[in-house]
Amino acid sequence: MTGPAAEDLEAKREFITAYFEERASLVGFLPTLDEQGHELEARTLCLVYIEGLANGLNLPGANSPRYFSKALVEYSGEEQLFSLILPKWLMKALHWKNAPRGLDAALATAIAALAPDQAFLPTEFLDRVKPHLTPDQFKWLEPELWRGSIANGVYVSLRSPAVHFGGVTHGMSFSSTFRGKPIPRIDFHNLYPALVSLLAHAKEVSEATGKWFGVE
Repeated sequence: MTGPAAEDLEAKREFITAYFEERASLVGFLPTLDEQGHELEARTLCLVYIEGLANGLNLPGANSPRYFSKALVEYSGEEQLFSLILPKWLMKALHWKNAPRGLDAALATAIAALAPDQAFLPTEFLDRVKPHLTPDQFKWLEPELWRGSIANGVYVSLRSPAVHFGGVTHGMSFSSTFRGKPIPRIDFHNLYPALVSLLAHAKEVSEATGKWFGVE
């Protein structure tokens, strides 16, 4: 059995190019929407487009929160901001039902020893809490750490209300600081550049491979 004919591959590339041209046009309209006083609508569409691209890059999987968070961290151009771990948020966001016995108490103790209201890079946070955890607890926590990130906070606090409840009229603000400096408020004005960067990545990988989002 032979692979797809050259003409079929070329036709697929043309469809891919047309698709991303259309996406770019839709995305390009969002600043106009914001400037016209519709920040909520612009932000909602921005979040929906981010989620769609993130899911496309992870086909055929089905874990929108994780893919959304991963996309913001890896392809937004703001890796440090979106990867920051908020310890208090982590304690709320972890799925404790599946956690090793005693992790909740051990992690709470570890977090209590940290400077209050501080955000941490993932590696920094893991280094700080590791001495308080058993090997099994740490092994479980490491791949689940994304749940405590600002990226996942955006998904839960902005994306989900936008999709299911018509959105919220404000962005996402933080009482925590990072290395002594305030963490920027998350709203349309920093989500939009993240979307533009993510769209460029998805387009590049699709055109380079001749596959939708580089995976099919």
